[in-house]
Amino acid sequence: MRRAIFVFWICLFILPRLSAQTLNDPNLFTNFSATGSLPTGMSFLNHYNTDFFVIEKNTGFVRARIGGVNSIVLDLPVNTLSERGGLGIAVDPNFMTNGHVYIYYSRDSSGSDSNLDANWTDNRLSRFTFNGTTLSNETVLQTFPRDAAQNNGPNHNGGPVRIGPDGKIWGATGDLNRNRAEQNNPAQAANSALTGGTYRFNLDGSIPVDNPFAGHANAAFHKWASYGNRNTFGMAFDPVTNDLWITENGPSSYDEINRVELGFNSGWNRVMGPISRTAFTPGDLVNLGAASTYSDPEFSFFNPVGITAIGFLYGSNWGPSYDNAVLVGDNNTGRLYLFRLNETRTGFALPGGVGLDDLVADNASEVNQVVFGTGFGVVTDIRVGPYGDVYVTSLSQGGIFRISAVPEPGTLLLAGAAGSAGAAWLWRQRQVRPRRAADLCS
Repeated sequence: MRRAIFVFWICLFILPRLSAQTLNDPNLFTNFSATGSLPTGMSFLNHYNTDFFVIEKNTGFVRARIGGVNSIVLDLPVNTLSERGGLGIAVDPNFMTNGHVYIYYSRDSSGSDSNLDANWTDNRLSRFTFNGTTLSNETVLQTFPRDAAQNNGPNHNGGPVRIGPDGKIWGATGDLNRNRAEQNNPAQAANSALTGGTYRFNLDGSIPVDNPFAGHANAAFHKWASYGNRNTFGMAFDPVTNDLWITENGPSSYDEINRVELGFNSGWNRVMGPISRTAFTPGDLVNLGAASTYSDPEFSFFNPVGITAIGFLYGSNWGPSYDNAVLVGDNNTGRLYLFRLNETRTGFALPGGVGLDDLVADNASEVNQVVFGTGFGVVTDIRVGPYGDVYVTSLSQGGIFRISAVPEPGTLLLAGAAGSAGAAWLWRQRQVRPRRAADLCS
């Protein structure tokens, strides 16, 4: 049996749900930890232990689990109509010295939580500082505001926030049903929707000078690393190549998984799925400058599954066979999907001769070839933790699943007897490739 270890966190995982979830690999098992109401994202405080923050959609709470103790460290006034709310969280790479945490949420003007459209002011990216017990001292870094001349949602808000390997803040916003340059409307090519792309900021909220459209005459475009997004719930950096990957929800057809280069145009609202299946060419899309490039998705679901979170499995304790794998979740079915990367890690190596050569799952039979697990509810985040376990946040089940390798006989007792120090020692003996601190904390 593959060498594996099991760290027995009694305080952290007390609600096993083995009967509710299934995984294709019998060498893996699942435990569950309830964290609160409708969690949308989590972020580890550091790469030395499993302390983490988790943000909730409708309460505006940010909860902390530190040393096995649960607490509410922040209560945001969130607008909860449709897809609005507390949507994303990322911890600063230097959190242990500066305490900075970045949060993306829908602000409610009432000062408390409400689902009244009139109370929504903006979606905003803010920085908070953790003092050991609370998050405070909000600094608003960027707003994606209400606009009287444009649609204002309330869906397609996006949400994920990450600190990239370049030390920049990356995040995604949906289009809020707007229709300007970011939505590839040629009649509005000079006018910004203010939403509908992947943004990239310095940690103080300023614009990096190497952003692809930092020199555009319209300053509203300066923040974009990419555009043409309909709505994005998943974002992850490949720990090996540093490439950014995102998921994108389609309308009645085509959910996408995309690898994002600076200047990438995802094609919405003229293109979802491969452009060859539409009546358009790349020349029909809005070009924001020399850096603008269109490329087809790395994979598409013809019938949308409500694609959500994405996470790379490199460095997990599942074993080296998963180092080239990507895990993806959804909203509609509670399933997890597994994809293997090609040798250059620029796309997927899919099963040949079974209908997936076109990089599109056109029917249920083709979808089933990439299904890896079931019963996980609405998946909103996927992370590899400090000891290599895979954490899957579930909005609908109100908590976080931890997926681990099945322990070897006797390992469970040894880890339990040794305590956390012994468990950490056992983990180090596996000599799994280390993950960067930025990957673990953001």
